[in-house]
Amino acid sequence: GMEERGLERRESGRGEPAMFSRAGTRALSSLGRRLYAQRSSSCDTVALQPPLGAASPLALVEGARVLGLLPKCAADVSRRAFSASAVAEASDDGAGGDGMIEPLDPQTRKRGGFPREHTRCGAVAMKCGMTRLWDSNGVGVPLTVLWLDENKVVQVKTEDKEGFYAVQVGAGSRRRKRLNNALVGHFEKHLGKPEVSRKVAEFKVTESCLLQGGDAINADHFVVGQLVDVQGTTRGKGFAGGMKRHGMKGGPASHGTTKAHRTIGSTGQCQDPGKVFKGKKMPGRMGGKTCTQQRLLVYKVDPVHNLVYVKGQVPGGKGSYVKIFDSKIAFQDVALPYPTRPEGDRMLEVTVAPASTKNNPFERYYK
Repeated sequence: GMEERGLERRESGRGEPAMFSRAGTRALSSLGRRLYAQRSSSCDTVALQPPLGAASPLALVEGARVLGLLPKCAADVSRRAFSASAVAEASDDGAGGDGMIEPLDPQTRKRGGFPREHTRCGAVAMKCGMTRLWDSNGVGVPLTVLWLDENKVVQVKTEDKEGFYAVQVGAGSRRRKRLNNALVGHFEKHLGKPEVSRKVAEFKVTESCLLQGGDAINADHFVVGQLVDVQGTTRGKGFAGGMKRHGMKGGPASHGTTKAHRTIGSTGQCQDPGKVFKGKKMPGRMGGKTCTQQRLLVYKVDPVHNLVYVKGQVPGGKGSYVKIFDSKIAFQDVALPYPTRPEGDRMLEVTVAPASTKNNPFERYYK
């Protein structure tokens, strides 16, 4: 397959481009390949492609040898190119020159922690419901459909004036007759026109990811394959008992139990301490609280209809607004545009994530 074709090209000589095998692809990061191309004297030109998946060819190198097949004289060059000091010198800001936040090396990224050089702005989306798509392996993927309804920047907060960097984003629209003058004046002050959004949310960003008032945030702000956090308000369940609210066991079903089948049981001790400790799980109001679902995969992006499909469930019911932003507890494996995708580089096609290599039923049951 791919590894055999790669070996044939590597053995064909200097004139043909060499393709990395799967093992070499996992070992070489995009940053490491650039460092190796700069330090290796035998490398003339390098043609790099962004990583699209684990099984796709990641790079074509002309006139250079693949890591792992280097002669002994070039071993010190490869070790120096992939050392931690060389990586730190080459990536002082962690992003490319074209406004893209490049993914970090999977082998060394855990040492430095999560990157905080560029914190992008999020978006306000409306939950439209859930659906399902089937990948090339025939595996059903549960998806939540999020609609970015006329997302625009309302206010930009800077460290000089407010003491921190943040972007206020509005979604939807409301009629003028249903608003008070104070709310209309806020939008007129920052946008210059009385276009009031239905839902407004604020995102803390870094100085490099600040936007201008009135800038639009579309679905192509997010990239297929990245991980996001979705924050919303859960559905209100009203006053609920201990079994529904906390999953308690309840009382015995028979043997003398009278009207106490769903009781929570004892709530404290004896005369010492003579009270019920704060935080005791008891019946009460359930739901209606802010909840954040973390590390959700962006499976599909539809820039034509401004739809973002995320894998899994998000808090809230149909028609509720949620905040969607880059995950704060995960490393990204794809390049992200910052501060957002420019108008001249807008995506016009629907993109879908490739099938997972870990959930292939054909390999699971027939091998």
